[in-house]
Amino acid sequence: MKKFKNDFIFSTSTCSFQIEGGRNKGGRKQSIWDKFTIENYYIPKEGEAAREINSIDVASNFYERYEQDAKIMKHLGVNGFTYNMDWARIMPDSSGVPNEEGIQFYENVFKSLNENGIKPIPILYHWDTPLWLEEMGGVSNRIFIKYFIEFVEVVFKRLGKYTDIWYVNDENSTFTTSAYLDAYSPPLKSNPKEFWSAVHILNMTGALCKKSFIEAKKRGYIIETAILGIDHDWNPAIPYDKDDKEDILAAEIFNEYNLKLFLDPNILGTYPNCFWEEIKELGIEKIVEDGDMEILKQYPLDLIGWNYYRPAIIASPKRMEENIEWFNEPSFFITKKAWVVFPKNERYTDWKWLIKPEYLIPGARTLFERYNKPLMIIENGIGYFDKRKDGIVEDEYRIDFLNEHIIQVQKAIEEGIPFIGYSLWTYCDIFSPSGGYRKKYGLVGVDFEGGTLDRYPKASFNWYKSVIKNKSAVLDEIKYKKHIEDAKKDYKNNSLWK
Repeated sequence: MKKFKNDFIFSTSTCSFQIEGGRNKGGRKQSIWDKFTIENYYIPKEGEAAREINSIDVASNFYERYEQDAKIMKHLGVNGFTYNMDWARIMPDSSGVPNEEGIQFYENVFKSLNENGIKPIPILYHWDTPLWLEEMGGVSNRIFIKYFIEFVEVVFKRLGKYTDIWYVNDENSTFTTSAYLDAYSPPLKSNPKEFWSAVHILNMTGALCKKSFIEAKKRGYIIETAILGIDHDWNPAIPYDKDDKEDILAAEIFNEYNLKLFLDPNILGTYPNCFWEEIKELGIEKIVEDGDMEILKQYPLDLIGWNYYRPAIIASPKRMEENIEWFNEPSFFITKKAWVVFPKNERYTDWKWLIKPEYLIPGARTLFERYNKPLMIIENGIGYFDKRKDGIVEDEYRIDFLNEHIIQVQKAIEEGIPFIGYSLWTYCDIFSPSGGYRKKYGLVGVDFEGGTLDRYPKASFNWYKSVIKNKSAVLDEIKYKKHIEDAKKDYKNNSLWK
C-alpha cells in the first residue's frame, strides 16, 4: 500500500467550548453552552457510561495553555490543527464591534501554531451561538444570518493570512436534531418547524459565507488559494437485512435525511424531496425566501469535511413490531420511516457506538461520486474510560481503532478518492457533550481528576507520532509495548509535559 504524500494533512481536531475554558475572561460573554451547563449540571455515578453535564468554565484550559499545547503538537508531528473560534469571545454583543482582546487571543493562537509548523484549520460555527443572539431567536431565526456574516467578516480580516483551509459549519445534522427536535443540546427545543427553519438557515449561512469569503480574497485578507468547505457527520446507511426491500428502502430514506439534506444545498445548490415534502406538510414553505435557491446555486462550497465515527444499521418500521432483542434501544433520525438499530453480533465501544471501519471506503466513494469534491476526515476517534498508570495511559484499544480507520483512508486514496487530510478526535481530553470529562478521546491526557490540568502522553500519542513520521498506518504488527515504553520515557524526560 502506498504511503501518504508529503503534503497530506495530519491533524487533530477539537472545539472551543469543549477545550478552551476562560469563559469569563478577556471580555467574553456567555453562549448557549454556558447557560446549558450551568442550569443542567449533573454528575452520574463513577464508572457509569452516562451523560455528565459539567462546568466548562475552565475545561482543559487551552485559553491559558495554548502555547504549551502548540509545542506538544509540534512534538507529535502534526501539520494541522482543526479548531473553531468562540463567537461570543469575538462578538460579545449585537453592536457589530468586535472584542479586540477576543480576536487578539485567536490571532495569538494562530501565530503560535504557525511558529510550530502547524496550519490552523478553522471551523466558523460549532454549535456555540452567543446567548445574546439566542435571545433574538438563534439559529431558527433568519436574523442569525446577519450576525453570522458580521462575525465571519471580522475573522476573515484578522485571521485570513494564517491558513488556506476553512470550514463553515460542523455537524449541522447532529446540532439541529439534538437542539431543535430532541431537546438534548442547547437551546433544548422540540419543535419541528424551528428544526426545518434552522436546517435551511444553516445552509444559507454556508452559501453567504462563501460570498464573503470571495470578497475577503479580493480585499487581500485571505490567501488567494484558500478553500472553504463544510464539515458533515454522515453515518453511511447499512440495511439491516441487505436482501430485504423494505430495509433497503429505509436505508435510502435515511441517507436522504442524513446526507442529502445537509450536503446537497451547499454543494449542488438543491434540496432533496424530503425537505420540500416536510416543510409543505408543516405549512412553512415561506422559510425559503425568494432568491434563496439562486444563492445556494451561486455559491457552492469547495470541499467536504467528514466526521466518520460509525455507519448506521437501518431497519424498516416493521422491525419495531418484531420480537428482536437489540444490543441498545433503536432510535430514529428525523423520520420514523427509518430506524437505527443495534444488532447484538456487532462490535461496540463502552458508549455503545458501532465500530465498523470498513464502511469508511464505501461512504467516501458515495461522497466523491455524488459531489466530486476533495474530502478530509475532520473527526474520527473513540471515547473510553481511560485509566492512568505510571504517568501515562496504555490505550491499545484507541490505537487499534484509529489505525484501522487510517488504513481505510490509505486504501481510499489508492482507489482514487481525493482525501487531502485526516484529523482525529481529539488532541487532548476535553469536555464531551455526551460524557463530560469521564469520556476520554485525547491522545494527550489532562489531569481533571487531580485538578492540575497538566498534560501527559498516552501510548496512542506515540503511535500517531510514528504514523506521521512513516506517512502510513501500521500495516503489520502494532508494537504496543514500544509505544507504551516510549510514552513513559517521554513523560519522564521531556520538559514539555511539566
